Amino acid sequence: MVVIGLLDIPPEIQLQIAEFVETGESLKALSVTSRSLRSIAQSKLFEKLRIHIGKELRGSIGDLLANPRICAAIRCLALHGRFMCILTPRNDEEQLSLVQKILPEMVGLREVSIYQVNLSKAFMDAFLGIAAKKSLQITLAWNIYPYSVIPTPHIPLQISHLDFSTNGDHPSLEFFRSMFHASATTLTGLEMNVDGDELMKLADINLPFLHDLTLMLFSHNEVSSTSVAAFLTAQRAIRKLDLRGEVRPFREFSPNALPNLQELKAATELVNQLVPGRPVEAIEVSAPRGYDENWFGEEVAQSTVRVRMLRVHLNHTAILDTRMVKRMVTILPFLESLWLPVFCDVSDRFA
Repeated sequence: MVVIGLLDIPPEIQLQIAEFVETGESLKALSVTSRSLRSIAQSKLFEKLRIHIGKELRGSIGDLLANPRICAAIRCLALHGRFMCILTPRNDEEQLSLVQKILPEMVGLREVSIYQVNLSKAFMDAFLGIAAKKSLQITLAWNIYPYSVIPTPHIPLQISHLDFSTNGDHPSLEFFRSMFHASATTLTGLEMNVDGDELMKLADINLPFLHDLTLMLFSHNEVSSTSVAAFLTAQRAIRKLDLRGEVRPFREFSPNALPNLQELKAATELVNQLVPGRPVEAIEVSAPRGYDENWFGEEVAQSTVRVRMLRVHLNHTAILDTRMVKRMVTILPFLESLWLPVFCDVSDRFA
């Protein structure tokens, strides 16, 4: 028998040992008890860095700057502030200037989340400089954006996924318009919390590689419905679409829109409108507001390809029984995966 010491274990096996450890406390213990695994354990421990804007940061930022190997291990950076009053916003510039110092040292950075922060021009200039050099997944929600920082299309950004919320004011909407333009050749995933006519103001931007889109609408009216339809019509590369919130069927929607749609998650009314004539093979649907025994319509069978996956959610007004299940599998005979909620008080019907 050949005995191999811990120091002789190949690095990839050492990495698997560190990945097997689930908690941060265990990784800390591993890093101080095993000299050979210390660097790997610390790399795993610092993959995600969460910074609370508003707390004292000088000491912790100094420690990070003194350990470039730890900075290089960071993959996910989250900056979180506290809820702010827009009329009298908190000044976060001093804390952001400290965070800005470690940005160039995060050579392995892949994901950035920024919530409820009053962003400064200096920090945003440095942040966008990083986004111009490496592929990033970015989440921006409920921040205050400086008027003087607007990305320009001639300096392309390498943003692959963008998740943002906006209240439609200036400069946030103009900021995101510019980010769309600057990331047009790299943006493949987009999540937006929007309202009113905001999408109409973004619908003129062509995102030729946008494959995955999630929309959360805060209110439903004629303006918002028209805005959503206009934006969806403009983005022809979408393969996966998730519509949430106050979204109802579109009065005017081009039959040539969404020609590549493969996966759809939406309320029943929208599923019945968007599936026909499109290559939808996976559907996730919620029941309508009012009860209708025929709420699962035959429109779902009018996809141009076989529907292979169906996932159904029910609200308290919809009833699911064996008759409805038979209707589903009759309309969609090629299902390979079917997900249904069966509540305790009706489980005897499926015995």
